[in-house]
Amino acid sequence: MKGIRFYRSLRFKIIMGLIVLLTLTLSILFTVQYFHHREKMISHLQEDISPHLTQMVSDVLKSAMISKNFDEMKYILEVANNYPDVKNIFIMNRIGKVILSNDEKEMGRKIDLQDATCQICHYRTTEALNKTVFYTSRDGEKIFRNVNPIYNRKECFPCHHPSEKITGVLVTDFTLKNIDTQLKAEVKGNLLFLLLTLMISTLVIGVTLNQLVIKKLHDLVEATSFFGRGDFKRNIDFKGDDEIKRLADSFNVMAKTLMEKMDLERKYLSRIIETEENERRRISRELHDEVGQALTAIKFNLDRIDKDLSEPSSMTRERLREAQALSNQTLKAMRQLSMDLRPTMLDDLGLIPTLRWYLQNYSNRLNIDSHFQTTGFEEKLPPQIETAFYRIIQEALNNVGKHAEANRVEVMMEQKDSVIYASIADNGKGFDLDRVLHPDTLERGFGMIGMQERVSILKGHITIRSKPGSGTQIQIEIPYPKGSKEDEKDKGPDR
Repeated sequence: MKGIRFYRSLRFKIIMGLIVLLTLTLSILFTVQYFHHREKMISHLQEDISPHLTQMVSDVLKSAMISKNFDEMKYILEVANNYPDVKNIFIMNRIGKVILSNDEKEMGRKIDLQDATCQICHYRTTEALNKTVFYTSRDGEKIFRNVNPIYNRKECFPCHHPSEKITGVLVTDFTLKNIDTQLKAEVKGNLLFLLLTLMISTLVIGVTLNQLVIKKLHDLVEATSFFGRGDFKRNIDFKGDDEIKRLADSFNVMAKTLMEKMDLERKYLSRIIETEENERRRISRELHDEVGQALTAIKFNLDRIDKDLSEPSSMTRERLREAQALSNQTLKAMRQLSMDLRPTMLDDLGLIPTLRWYLQNYSNRLNIDSHFQTTGFEEKLPPQIETAFYRIIQEALNNVGKHAEANRVEVMMEQKDSVIYASIADNGKGFDLDRVLHPDTLERGFGMIGMQERVSILKGHITIRSKPGSGTQIQIEIPYPKGSKEDEKDKGPDR
């Protein structure tokens, strides 16, 4: 059976399908896990760390702001700036001007109301409480900003008018770099886990599929290839009670049914061929015994008339000669027809002498050089085998004479190792074997199909090789153990 490329095999398709499915499933799970974990970490930063830090800084700054101790306020911001994940921390007044920051460059900078920091209070109609916003800095870093209003209290009235609800805003920037680093590490771990999972899953799935499915399907495919060649003796036996086991059982039943049907067809065809050969033998004998004798008598009488006529006219003499020639021609054609139907010497002398005589006569009639060679024949073969070989070789030689345009043909026969071999080869023009033997073509070679049927009845094998311009060779192998002549006689009818 011709091998199938791995990437086209069922094993590859199933494994790849499972790998794709597993990859998609794990990828979806990892993606959901990634965003869930990211949301959880940001939520922790937003709801726990950021409010706690800003509230703590606000409480500590209260006394320093009341006492107007800018050094202490700056120190407090420096301490808060060293807090994990804190990028920057500064205070701006009500009009958006930075009044306190660790970065001297930030001092005095006025933040535009269109800035995301201001928009969360000035654009949205929400209560002015602790607010957060995400944005990307100028250098491309993702920043989480917490905006904590500083409310006006009694302690602040000496510097701020009591009507002012908010005296300033404490802004704390948290970098998301550590969160992204942790998430990247998790992604790498998940990818490694995915890769290991795919490798292990592929190995496990491959071994499991091979044992439970693929190997059984391979055996089924191999069995069907034997079925396609007409060998229905192969039995498929699987353990278990799954669908493949039932499929194998169905194949076995089908093979048994087809084998029984083919045996019946062989027996039926054998009877037909037997009847045909008997009819050929009968007609041949009648032609030889009755028609042949009648034609011989007519020829003899014409010869006597020719001698008895003293002085026949020229016209009478001419008609007599025509009648004699016609009788000779008819007698010769009748004898040839009798030999073509069933040569009596096949029954009397056997296959080898009959083929030698037939080839000699064939060469003389068609002017084709013939060569006949035999090896290993020590005894006369059973009638059914001799008849089969004679008819096959006769059909092959007829095809050479009608279609091959050959000037040489070789016939070789050998009996060796309980097998009879035969080969018929010519140097003719050859033909397209697929076109001639294809069941749907108008040029279907029924003669060659008949050869195949005769060989099949005897459980033999026939090989036909030909292509345009290269001649044709027919090889036949029929099993026949030496010493089984009597068994073969009782085995079947004369074909």
